[in-house]
Amino acid sequence: MRELGGPMTNDTVIQDAVDALARQVVAEQSPAELPLFNATAARYRADPSGTLAAGGKVDETLGFGVETAVVLLAPFALELVKRVFTQLADKLGDSAADSIAGRVSALFRPDPHEGKSPDADVALTPEQLALVSQTAREQAAHLKMPTAQADALANAVVAALATRP
Repeated sequence: MRELGGPMTNDTVIQDAVDALARQVVAEQSPAELPLFNATAARYRADPSGTLAAGGKVDETLGFGVETAVVLLAPFALELVKRVFTQLADKLGDSAADSIAGRVSALFRPDPHEGKSPDADVALTPEQLALVSQTAREQAAHLKMPTAQADALANAVVAALATRP
């Protein structure tokens, strides 16, 4: 499996789509994490393996001196979505993955008219959704998290795409 930052044709489009879709998944599955999403995503991009090896844990000191570890879903959502796009590029080719990524970015853009491309008005086809679903489920099984959580994460990725207009 290739990595983002490798020979994909437009890494910025893919990275924007990964961030947008992962943010939507986190909003649905763990909305309390949204204020931390950008910082978590930056940490993940800087050290994906280290962030995932830590199990998505963030050590926090509460106001009264008690330390706690919070397990975040965001690093796993980012990893799963990145794996989905990487697999789509492997299966369909870079230009098809870029096209899907452009559509995904447009779906979750706050201003739907900003940066509009010809692909922006086209929802993912049923075949593309089926491929995303299959790929998300396959890749979720490789995440180091409980199976039920991995399945829920894969379902959330597909649901986020399937329920957008």
